[in-house]
Amino acid sequence: MATIEPMPSNKSNSVTLTFLGDIAFSDRFQELLEDGQDPFADVKPLLAKADGVVGNLEVVAFGSAQNMLKTPRIGASLKALDELKNLHLNLVSLATNHFYDNLEEGFLNTINKLDELGIQHVGSDLDQIKSKEPAILEIKGWRFGFVNFVHADTHPSLPKDASVHTNFFELEEVVSQVNNLKPKVDRIIALLHWGGKTDYGYLPHKEQLAQAQRIIEAGADAIVGCHTHTFQTHEIINGKPVYYSLGNFCFSDIHCDGGVYTVRDSGKKGGLLNLTFHDDGKVDHQVNPIYNQNHKIILKPELAKEFKWWQFYFKFAKLFPGGFALYYWGLKRIEPIFYYSQLNTISVPQIAINKLKKLLRLK
Repeated sequence: MATIEPMPSNKSNSVTLTFLGDIAFSDRFQELLEDGQDPFADVKPLLAKADGVVGNLEVVAFGSAQNMLKTPRIGASLKALDELKNLHLNLVSLATNHFYDNLEEGFLNTINKLDELGIQHVGSDLDQIKSKEPAILEIKGWRFGFVNFVHADTHPSLPKDASVHTNFFELEEVVSQVNNLKPKVDRIIALLHWGGKTDYGYLPHKEQLAQAQRIIEAGADAIVGCHTHTFQTHEIINGKPVYYSLGNFCFSDIHCDGGVYTVRDSGKKGGLLNLTFHDDGKVDHQVNPIYNQNHKIILKPELAKEFKWWQFYFKFAKLFPGGFALYYWGLKRIEPIFYYSQLNTISVPQIAINKLKKLLRLK
């Protein structure tokens, strides 16, 4: 085990970073922000307390055209993106499945806005070499390194001649970047846009567990995931926290090509993740559950019970053969029923009762 060197006198004993899930100032959120309203007033005091804030920027600014290979597509106005500064963000990840929705012009508009706001970005760039470079934040005498990757199973749907480049997830590449970054920083966080095989699921795909193990063993001090639109389970590997997905921070129904892609109720639940890094190598982790209530992001502590239930099942699935297979089977068959119930404001038991009544010709 590597020896942890004493912290220099100019470094604090600990640093707390807060992480946000998918940020999309599109559609209704854009309207609210342009109207001068504040959908995030309830959570801003918590963000202001953190030593640093990191978020996954799921949306990029509009340009004059869009990537028609991608459906659905989202975008935000530059005025809406001004709100990023009010969330106290120090860094955003751009290796997502929506980074090229508005082509090079939209991406360039985005990074210019981020530079204007003084917010660092990582994971995608106009230059292919720069897209693979980590980001480094210096906070209270600490140097934090961030690597950011997007998995192909999230379907970025890039044209072959795409003029913007992103850091695609390849396990050996992730391990290599972590290894190369380790001597240059105090702590490393891997920001992963992954989990496309379990969209709207509460558990990660089983293959992600082995991938997370390798990344932690390579030297990452934490893994923070996004993309699935749900707050997924977490685990501790060698004393390091792995959060497979934080869910949405803010996401509105997507209006695209004449259709509406509705955010399900499960996609309205997320978490603000606080990671506190101590000079003895320990990492504390704590979640503040949040909920999208009519496009106001509010703190909702009672969601912790639901999150704990899925955490319990996650432990079961890891211990017993077939636990994950059972979950995937159920997700594939039952999740559409949950989707229907959320869209129609009806409970799953009531759906079953209605079907039974129909079969018995009582309805």
